[in-house]
Amino acid sequence: MSRFLSILAVVALGAFALSACGHVEPEPVTPIDLTELINPDGQAVRGLTVDSKAMGKTMKYNVWLPPKFDANTAYPILYLLHGAGDDQNAWLDKGNAMPIAARYVKTGGKPMIIVMPDAQMTFYMGAFEKYLHEELMPAVEARYKFSGKRAVAGLSMGGYGTLYHALKYPSKFTYAYAMSPAVDVNSFKGLIDAQSDKKVFPPFTIEVGTEDTTVNNADAKQVADYMKEQGMTCEWIARTGIHYWNFWQECLPKALKKAGETF
Repeated sequence: MSRFLSILAVVALGAFALSACGHVEPEPVTPIDLTELINPDGQAVRGLTVDSKAMGKTMKYNVWLPPKFDANTAYPILYLLHGAGDDQNAWLDKGNAMPIAARYVKTGGKPMIIVMPDAQMTFYMGAFEKYLHEELMPAVEARYKFSGKRAVAGLSMGGYGTLYHALKYPSKFTYAYAMSPAVDVNSFKGLIDAQSDKKVFPPFTIEVGTEDTTVNNADAKQVADYMKEQGMTCEWIARTGIHYWNFWQECLPKALKKAGETF
C-alpha cells in the first residue's frame, strides 16, 4: 500500500508542476531545406552547348551553380580552364571542383557561378579566343543573371590561357589565378607592355609545384617578376608539388577565395 501511495504522490507532484508552469509550447521545428538535401554540393549542369561560328562546330561547356542557387540573384562568374588533353569535364571529374567550391561557399565565401569550357588543344588562343569573348561569355552571361564581375583561373595549358586572357583583356577580369602555367615569356611581356596604364590589370597569382618538370617554373617566375617590376600585383607561390591533380585541388580553394574577394 505504501508503494502505491508513493506512486500517487509522484504523479500528483508532476501534475502540480505542469499546472504551475502553465501551457508548454512545443519546440519550434526548423524546416528542412530540400535544395540543400538534393544538391549539398551545388549543382553541376553538364553538356551545355554553343553553336560556334568562330570554331565552326558545336562547343560544349559545363556550369557549377552554388548551393541554394537563386535564379533571381545576380552572381559573379569564375571561368575555370582545363589543361592539355582534358575537356570541360576535367575539373568536375578529376579536380573535385564541386565539393571544394561548395565548402568555400558554406564557410562564408562569395557565392559564384563557375563556367568550365572545352578548349580542346587551342591553348585558349586563335579561333577559341574569338569564341570565348564573342560567343561563350555572352551566352553564359545571358543564361544566368550576371553581376558584371568575372575572374579566370586554370591549370597548365589553362594556366597559360588564364595569363593570356587576363593580360590581353585586363578590364574584363577582377582576378587571375594561374596554376602550374605553361608560359611564353616574350609574348606575355609584350601583352604587359601593350598597356600603358598598368593599373588596368587585375591582381594575379601564379602558383607552381617545386617538383614540377612538365612546365618551366623559371619562365613563370620571369613573368611574375616582370609584372612586379611594372607595378602590377602578382603573388608568387612555389611549394612542394608535381604536375598533378592533388596539387591543383589544393590551389582551387585559394583561387576561389582570391576571386571572391574581388567580386
